[in-house]
Amino acid sequence: MPNIDYTLQAILRVLKPGGRFLFIEHVASPQESLLQQLKNTISPMWKAIDNGCHPDKETWIALGKAGFSSIHYERFDAQLPIVSLHIIGVATK
Repeated sequence: MPNIDYTLQAILRVLKPGGRFLFIEHVASPQESLLQQLKNTISPMWKAIDNGCHPDKETWIALGKAGFSSIHYERFDAQLPIVSLHIIGVATK
């Protein structure tokens, strides 16, 4: 998602009231962690070689600001290099 705020607004626009947006995405690691420091360092290169992917994005913050009536998600570790931390959930209009 090159512009997550625009994308989430477009999703809200097409959802009916009560409609649900199901999501799963790899996200930033805790700010002070070594993994997050690595993600911050490689992010510019990662975006260029992986079609705009942001390994350091705090997607849960963008979801919270988008205007959904409710958001429920949980974090899980997918045991993948660099992109191990994920969130999965549902946002309702």
